[in-house]
Amino acid sequence: MDLREIKNKIGSVKNISELTSALETFAALKMKKTQKRFLESKPFANEMAALLRRMEKSLRERKSVFLQEREVKKILAVVVASDRGFCGSFNANIFKFVEKNLPQIKAEGAVDIMPIGKKSIAHFKDEKVLRSYSGVGDYWKFSQTSEIAEILIQLFLKDEYQKIYLFYTHFYSSLIQKPCLVQLFPITDETIINFLKEEDKIKNNNYDYLLEPSPENILEQTLPVFIEYLVYQFILSANTAEHSARMLAMRNASDNARALLGDLQLLYNKARQEQITSEVTEISSAKEAME
Repeated sequence: MDLREIKNKIGSVKNISELTSALETFAALKMKKTQKRFLESKPFANEMAALLRRMEKSLRERKSVFLQEREVKKILAVVVASDRGFCGSFNANIFKFVEKNLPQIKAEGAVDIMPIGKKSIAHFKDEKVLRSYSGVGDYWKFSQTSEIAEILIQLFLKDEYQKIYLFYTHFYSSLIQKPCLVQLFPITDETIINFLKEEDKIKNNNYDYLLEPSPENILEQTLPVFIEYLVYQFILSANTAEHSARMLAMRNASDNARALLGDLQLLYNKARQEQITSEVTEISSAKEAME
C-alpha cells in the first residue's frame, strides 16, 4: 500500500469518525427528550393502574367487555420497530423476539400483523398486514398513538380480533433495552399490576366499594383511557430505546474508527520512514557512483 492510498484512507476514516460522533450526539439529545416524555407520562398510567386495582373485585367478576375472554378466531400482533437504521441490533432483536413467540400465538388462531415503523413494514411485507404506520419523526405524540389505540379498541369491540398483542422494545436504561410482549386485549391482571408502583402492589385492596352509577359503566369509561396511555407508554419506550441503541452503535463506530485511524497512522509513518530510507539510500548510491 503506497503513501497516497494510506493518506486517502486516513481522510476517509476521519470523515466517518466525525459523522458517527455527530450522529452519537444527536441520538443522545433525542434519547433525553423521549426519555423525559416517557417518564413524565408514566405517573398517569401508574395512577390509572392503581385505580383499577382498587376496583379489583369488579375486575375479577369480568364485568367489562375489555376483560372478557372469548373464543379465539383471529389475533392481531402489533410490532413496533424504527423508521431508520444505524441503531445496531435494535430492529434485529425485536424481529428475532417476534419470530420466537409468533408460533405460539399462531397456535391460538389466525394472526394478522400491524407493523409500526418502516423497518417493521419492510420485515413483514410477506405477512398478512392489517395496516401500517410510519414516518412520525423522532418520537410519537400522544395524538398519534391514541389514534392507533382507538383503532385497536374498535377492532376488539367489533370482535374482528379476539386477542391483540403488542411487541415492543422496553427502555430500562441507556445501556439496557429488551424486547417485550404485552397482551393488550383482553386486558389481564398482569398488565395492570406491571404498571403499579411498588407501594401500590402491596396495598390491601380487599375493600367493597360502592360504585356509581355502576361498576360496568365506570370500567367502560376508564379502561379505554388506560389502554390509550399504555399504547403511548409502550411506543414511547420503544422510541427511547431506539435512540439509545443508535447512540451506543454510533459510539462503538466512532471508537472503531479512532482505533483504525491509529493503525493507519502507524502504517503511514512506517511507509513514510521506508520511503525516506529508500531515498537516502538512492542518494548515497548515486554519490558513490559519481565518485
